[in-house]
Amino acid sequence: MLNGLSEDDAPVCSGASPLLAVIGESGSAQSIVVSRILQPFRIPMISYFSSCACLTDRRQYPTFFRVIPNDDYQVKAIAQLLLRFNWTWVGLVRGDHEYGRFAVQGLLRELQGTKVCVAYLEIIPLLYNHKRALEIMQVMRSSSAKVVVVFSAEGEMTPFLRDYMKQNITGIQWVASEAWVTASVFTGSEYYPYLGGTIGFGIRKGHISRLSDYLQKVNPQTYPNNVLVEELWEALYGCNPSLSPGSQLPPCSGQESLLKQHSAYMNTSSPRVAYNVYKAVYAIAHSLHNLLLCHPGSGPFQNNSCAQSNTIHPWQLQHYIQEVTFNIAGEEVNFDLKGDSIPYYDILNWQRGTGGNIEFVTVGLFDGTKPGGEELVIQEDRIMWAGHQSEASCSHCVFTFIRCQLLKFCRLRWR
Repeated sequence: MLNGLSEDDAPVCSGASPLLAVIGESGSAQSIVVSRILQPFRIPMISYFSSCACLTDRRQYPTFFRVIPNDDYQVKAIAQLLLRFNWTWVGLVRGDHEYGRFAVQGLLRELQGTKVCVAYLEIIPLLYNHKRALEIMQVMRSSSAKVVVVFSAEGEMTPFLRDYMKQNITGIQWVASEAWVTASVFTGSEYYPYLGGTIGFGIRKGHISRLSDYLQKVNPQTYPNNVLVEELWEALYGCNPSLSPGSQLPPCSGQESLLKQHSAYMNTSSPRVAYNVYKAVYAIAHSLHNLLLCHPGSGPFQNNSCAQSNTIHPWQLQHYIQEVTFNIAGEEVNFDLKGDSIPYYDILNWQRGTGGNIEFVTVGLFDGTKPGGEELVIQEDRIMWAGHQSEASCSHCVFTFIRCQLLKFCRLRWR
């Protein structure tokens, strides 16, 4: 990373790093590791999908930025959603990682002093365990709490929900975190009886100009030395376009046509994660542009100096990333002192599409720029709830609310 692709051509750590910034990682756990590796070299990174509140700690992650909202905003939004629909008796499920742990801690803080009570808190093991999953499902089945909030990644939710379907549990109103609320793996028609009506907060979708045209032109002949394009071809066609001797795949020309089964790759109608990558790229481009526009004698560095265009250091670019502000498709992008961006979420509802598959329907938004209490905007008449119902689940019955208050009273007495 410090010396470029060819390690033979440059001695280790000689001169300024050719790497000025990194876009990534996706998961929070991965970003924690990468950020710690980059920190000694003062190389900034902009994540497009790492939302853990833990990453706001500037002492531990001084070069970390992100274009996805911090989970502190997500838990605030979920707390407002629970109160909005009077869901006062809920279950919590999380993954066994920093993302899940910090998100649940944040939600519990938000719920303090409200009428919402937590019936149970269960943890899906990071290394999926079928027996433990069945224990969690038994708790869900036996509990009177029919609204379940889940902070988990797509990876552990996939086997968990497959086992959940085999147990034939229905009647649960799922509230999904942004990490899995737009997971295409759950859109098959077989999931609808168990997951239909799910509601959650997702990354705002955007428009990436000319992306579809570009994807249709990408092939190994156009980019013969690009490893990522080669891997893409291997994934799409199951063949090796580079004719490398070590490959186990059959050879191909690299000019194969995109087929109907590749529609997921070509679908650019509502990019969310890809749109965040797009914003991250523009954030670095605008920052680099501003750096190069610096006038000697009025720069931000020592003695009002500017960065030298032929020897830019990563820490110099970070200064401009911290200060950058720009608009993209009508959306303002900038970073606060903790590296966080302006929080926006789409409120998504899982509904049955015309073909029987699940579709993610936008039914509202959370706008973090609005005053407190006004951030949440929901079109309730557009929501389809669990069990294909047009009304929200009853998770606020009198007896559960009374039991909740008694539990709170007992906890106070025994502290």
